[in-house]
Amino acid sequence: MTRRNKAAIVFVWMIGWVAGLGQSTQGTVAGAEMTAASLLVGRALFLRGFYLNNELTYDAAGKVRGEPKVGDWTLAAMNVLTVARRGTGEIELDGVRAAVRYNTDNHEFERHVLKDEKIQVVVADPGDSTRLEAVFAEIFSVGIDPEMQRAMPDYWRHYFNPALAWPQDALDGQTVYPMNGPGEPSKDVIEPKVDHRVEAKFGDPALRDRVQGSVELRLVVDASGVPRRVAIARPLGYGLDASAVEAVQKWRFAPGMRGGSPVATSVVVEQQFSLANQRP
Repeated sequence: MTRRNKAAIVFVWMIGWVAGLGQSTQGTVAGAEMTAASLLVGRALFLRGFYLNNELTYDAAGKVRGEPKVGDWTLAAMNVLTVARRGTGEIELDGVRAAVRYNTDNHEFERHVLKDEKIQVVVADPGDSTRLEAVFAEIFSVGIDPEMQRAMPDYWRHYFNPALAWPQDALDGQTVYPMNGPGEPSKDVIEPKVDHRVEAKFGDPALRDRVQGSVELRLVVDASGVPRRVAIARPLGYGLDASAVEAVQKWRFAPGMRGGSPVATSVVVEQQFSLANQRP
């Protein structure tokens, strides 16, 4: 064999070795990313955007594509069951949606799988397992973390942190007299009375799983009888808390009275959810 032929053989072998090394490296990267994705299986995940759509697509920065419908966080849990790669550019997470219900005996939030609601999340592959983990952190909260709480409406934020200051409103600078809520009741104040009540609506998940009970809401009735600073005092879950707040914000009161003048009062009201009142 000539020296030229030997050189050609070595050159061809080197090309094959480099190509094989590239494939091996790509396989290792892909494997690391799938390992990162598989770590989501079995974790208590919540969609940070509180999205209700069961087909969601995210870009490589963890931003949702399109404008999916947004709901209450108690309907935004996901149980990831399987992970798979879509070609080289996407990772698919398949699972089921879960709803959160408050257990009044244990004072804990419990997850309930919505077996009929399959959910699929497709994520653009950022090309690196560490970056992918950061993308997953943008998409999911593991448990009810502080960042997730800060993204909630005020009525939930004040449930998790009752001492949180309210945004500036018409009650600033006014005396608010406690009635049947927290604090020593004001004995020289006549408590407000409901003049107009709006009943809260059931959502489909709650009807399907036959969830019923009551939501307690803490609020201030201002001197004109309008409810303000509505916060959840005792939740129920399954999106019913948000429905209760929406309804109570439409209530109107005869305001509390002190010395013959209307005053702002803090009260706790109850919104009932009874399946017996639902039409078949």
